[in-house]
Amino acid sequence: MMENKISAKFTDLDFPSYNASEIYIMDYTDQTGGDRGVECRDDKAPDDIDAFIINNHSLLDISFCAFIDKKFKLKESAEKELSHCEGILFPTVNDNTTWIAFIELKYPKKRENLGSNLKEARQQLLSTLKVFREQEIIEAERLVYLIFSAPKYTFKTPFENWCMEPGDLRVIRKTKYAIMLGVNSINIISNEKIKRVI
Repeated sequence: MMENKISAKFTDLDFPSYNASEIYIMDYTDQTGGDRGVECRDDKAPDDIDAFIINNHSLLDISFCAFIDKKFKLKESAEKELSHCEGILFPTVNDNTTWIAFIELKYPKKRENLGSNLKEARQQLLSTLKVFREQEIIEAERLVYLIFSAPKYTFKTPFENWCMEPGDLRVIRKTKYAIMLGVNSINIISNEKIKRVI
């Protein structure tokens, strides 16, 4: 199971499970000066921040593990903090056929900063995926989703065009075995498939 593979390599990570029809992921880090960080909830939409939305109408149990700044470290080298995205999502009951998604959220204060923020998000996602592949948590040729989101800017999805050259998506899929999605919402179709919401 994915939770066991991750826990075997990393220190101090939690894997809460959610199964509501809508699940929300938010990053309060900048807004609160670091007092709060990445949070996930399924009781109601937040009213104090824009969120990434997971539509889960089949009510699958979904695990979300937030990667906390200054705590995202491998057990074998606990002194070294790794570059990382916000976290990882996957069906709570999983095997080597279920989907896996890494997510990175950006909240640029100015619209003109959106492109550079999304380029940074892409790099954070690829760096995190590289660590998971190197640590053999995720098999080398297993397809994963890399989702970058800017929840404040709902009118500009999909975001791929803001931070990628033509052909980059194909190259990443072929060489990294990853599907990049620049969206603010996804639909969970089944244990094996998720779909972008535009």
